[in-house]
Amino acid sequence: TMKSETDSEVIPNLIQFYSGNGNSFRDAVIKALKVLEGNYAIVAIKRGLNSIIGARKGSPLVAGIKGKEFFLASDVPAFLDHTKKVVFLNDREIVEINDSLEIFSIDSGRKISRQAQRVKWSVEEVKKGKFKHFMLKEIFEQPDAIEKAAMQPASLVKRVTKALSKADNIFFIGCGTSYHACLSAQYFFSEIAGVKARAVLASEFSSLVPFLSPKSVVVALSQSGETADLLEAVESARQKKAKIVSIVNVMGSSLTRLSDSVLMMNSGPEICVLSTKSYTAQLSIMLLLALSLSGRQAEAKPLLREAASRVKQAIKENVALARKLARKLSSSNSLFVIGRRNAFPSALEAALKIKEVSYIHAEGLPSAELKHGPIALIEKGVPVIAFVSPSAEKEVLNNAMEAKARGAFLIGVGSTPNRAFDRFFTVNDSSEAGAIVRLVPVQLLAYFLALEKGLDPDKPRNLAKSVTVK
Repeated sequence: TMKSETDSEVIPNLIQFYSGNGNSFRDAVIKALKVLEGNYAIVAIKRGLNSIIGARKGSPLVAGIKGKEFFLASDVPAFLDHTKKVVFLNDREIVEINDSLEIFSIDSGRKISRQAQRVKWSVEEVKKGKFKHFMLKEIFEQPDAIEKAAMQPASLVKRVTKALSKADNIFFIGCGTSYHACLSAQYFFSEIAGVKARAVLASEFSSLVPFLSPKSVVVALSQSGETADLLEAVESARQKKAKIVSIVNVMGSSLTRLSDSVLMMNSGPEICVLSTKSYTAQLSIMLLLALSLSGRQAEAKPLLREAASRVKQAIKENVALARKLARKLSSSNSLFVIGRRNAFPSALEAALKIKEVSYIHAEGLPSAELKHGPIALIEKGVPVIAFVSPSAEKEVLNNAMEAKARGAFLIGVGSTPNRAFDRFFTVNDSSEAGAIVRLVPVQLLAYFLALEKGLDPDKPRNLAKSVTVK
């Protein structure tokens, strides 16, 4: 008879049910886990017993080791100030800790031997330092993150490029911010390399699985490497024998173990729930691959160094305006972000950042689509942010003016100011790396909007860093 209707509390009830009859604590936990459906990451203790048991399926769990001290957490930064020595658990494994750490298979009960790894992240990277919030710190870390993302082994880039060049079809898959990076990658591959690739939301990828074959390449993007929808999509692609290339920030994560090739983002820990530096790192790697596919790999690192310099400049030149503009926009109920061609994904990501952290309804869309319905929502004072990218300057200005004629408060982002805008963020986004640079002012705006509304930008409501549920 269950004493709770809460799903997580079913687990201790089951463990207690299977205790006794000669079963050890570990055996009782294993029997309980075998009847569970769905994903979990748990830690179990028993009164009077000097041991701790952890287990995972579909959700992350990692162990830290420091001599005779042990740590269990969902992510490494939780115990990074104690140790850099870690053991990553695989699905359907348990770890038992007393005077030592032992790993067992849930299915067979057999002991598993696994070497600990040392993570490269530093303690300083998981502290705020001079910054009030991790979000602001990580926005400012983007120039460094871009350069580190470019530091991919030449042999690895060559191998991935070869696989992409021989593929019958290429799919980029991701969720949320990572999906927006996939959309930008679609433009990179088309405009720079002349290669057809398709960006797909991981949660909607199942309808395309029938088109996969051993000649397909699936490029999976994830900061955590533990996103449930993404891992399910990758598993389905593996069943079709497609090659899996992952771009991920967490060494030893589930995604890295499912991939044929792994390009680490090298961004260091991203503590804020919102993705900022991991987004620009993903774009940097995808741009590197596009240039490599077009035979221009030697140009990639200089171009990304230049992008890093432009991002640093964009931060410095736009902080004051972002803070000032946030005061004006903090009372807004809704706003729109528009862009064309390779600035369209930037519009989507900018809108996502604003709604994630400030809870203001924000809609990103291709600027041409404004007049196909959404313009009905434009009235006096409604903010409209327009990315005026060099490739579509005239068209975006025309669409922005359509909004202004209906009373919109117009905010521009681009290289060349225009008197049509009420406010203008100046960014140097004129190179092929423009998508990496142009988002910075809106990241800053989103941060200051949260502060103006008295919100914690590091911990927005209802959101998690690793989305481990489908």
